[in-house]
Amino acid sequence: MRRLDIAGRGAELLDRKRQALLAQLVRVSAEAVDARRAWHDAVAKADLWSGRAMVLDGAGRLDVLARHVHEHASIELSWSNTMGARMPAIRELVVPAPPPLSALGASSAATIAADAWCEAARAAARHAVAERSSAELGAELARATRRLRALQKRWIPQYQAALAQLDLTIDENQREQAARVRWLTHRTEGPRAAETSRDAGASGPRGAAGA
Repeated sequence: MRRLDIAGRGAELLDRKRQALLAQLVRVSAEAVDARRAWHDAVAKADLWSGRAMVLDGAGRLDVLARHVHEHASIELSWSNTMGARMPAIRELVVPAPPPLSALGASSAATIAADAWCEAARAAARHAVAERSSAELGAELARATRRLRALQKRWIPQYQAALAQLDLTIDENQREQAARVRWLTHRTEGPRAAETSRDAGASGPRGAAGA
């Protein structure tokens, strides 16, 4: 009975967790879709202006301008626990600003392209984090669903069957005990009744003789 109660409470808690995870997953998945769209738009814009810069500046000049970029982009993440899911968040995102391309003789198209690629890098980081968050929530939701199904389909029915068998065994034992009591009562009362009859028969003639 205790195990059945524990399993029932566990199933109830897992169902609540599953519903909460599902709601969170819907929200985060929508954010991931928006982040993917923003990333694709940023890349498309960067590609467009890169093509224009290629026409105006030429591949050789763009290669020379790229050598003036000495820093690399970096990202630092923080992690938190959300209902068992390990969720990432951007703690710090550093995308170095482009060098002063106009002063180096670049076209305005090259300047716009450089800024666009910086924004595309930021969008890519936001998209990656959103996708990882969605994946973590989805994995935890799958684990909670498996545990809930195991309780509902396996453990709870087993405990219910065991409890039913225990009730049946107790009923059978009670019936057997009642039968033993009746049998012992019959055996005890039988000789007493016979003895009472003999005593009554013995006292009858004496009473008659005294009369």
